[in-house]
Amino acid sequence: MIMKILVTGATGFIGTNLTRELRKKHELYILGQFEGDPEKLGLPGIVMTDDILHLADYIKANEIKGIIHLASHYLTVHTPEQVKDLVSSNVYFGTAVLEAASLAGCVKWFLNTGSIWQNYNVKGTAYNPVNLYAATKQAFIDMAKYYSDVFGIRFCTLKLCDTYGPNDTRKKLFKLFKDYSESGEVLKMSPGEQKIDLIYITDIIAGFTQLAELLSSDTELEDEYVLTSGRQIPLKELAQLFCEVSGRKLNIEWGGRPYRDREVMVPWKGTPVPGWKAEVGIEKGISFFLELGDK
Repeated sequence: MIMKILVTGATGFIGTNLTRELRKKHELYILGQFEGDPEKLGLPGIVMTDDILHLADYIKANEIKGIIHLASHYLTVHTPEQVKDLVSSNVYFGTAVLEAASLAGCVKWFLNTGSIWQNYNVKGTAYNPVNLYAATKQAFIDMAKYYSDVFGIRFCTLKLCDTYGPNDTRKKLFKLFKDYSESGEVLKMSPGEQKIDLIYITDIIAGFTQLAELLSSDTELEDEYVLTSGRQIPLKELAQLFCEVSGRKLNIEWGGRPYRDREVMVPWKGTPVPGWKAEVGIEKGISFFLELGDK
């Protein structure tokens, strides 16, 4: 069944890969936070302003049925000057979209993107944010509860572990390993006992696609799910694995820097998306990352 879907954050790493897949089957519209965002992907879209009524009219005119919310402002550590942007991007923006969706009256479901960092060092599903970024992600979910209950918009959050893949410009772990293996410089890292859960981009896209299909159906669902590889690897072991698969050397000074405040030592697992599982193992994923990284 062809769906009309509005996507936020479509120009990011996950967004560009997701829209490329979804447009094969569905009719997509892009909501950008900055001027020119929609045009980057060659898809119809609208730039977000404070005119919520205008966005509501756009959603209604295009008969949008589902919204996938990827847009996010990520900071591991914030400064006082960054608080406003964090709250604006991670709380206000999504809330404004939900307000517009409720006014339009045609939106049936809303797929939100969360983070396992919303569940720090806990057992079960207890909420405990690693940092202010994670707290703002949870705050938006609390705001969404109102729209879900009052207007009947089916709301679900998909929490992500660490993600990776080719052509990723973010300063993620494997890009760090790649750069330092090429330069030969000393990479100062923590003692390296924390466990990492990494998921390759095609598995991420499959998870989003599967959950979007479920939300558009009558399938009974929980309020949130997580994408997990099912394999949590200590950082030291992961670095060794990278060297073995790539044939490269890393000059790492373990303990060269301390653990971060509130370092996540064991990732939260949660409930996987029904009918989904990770297909790309870490060894194959590293190979894909290196082989396809510049293509």
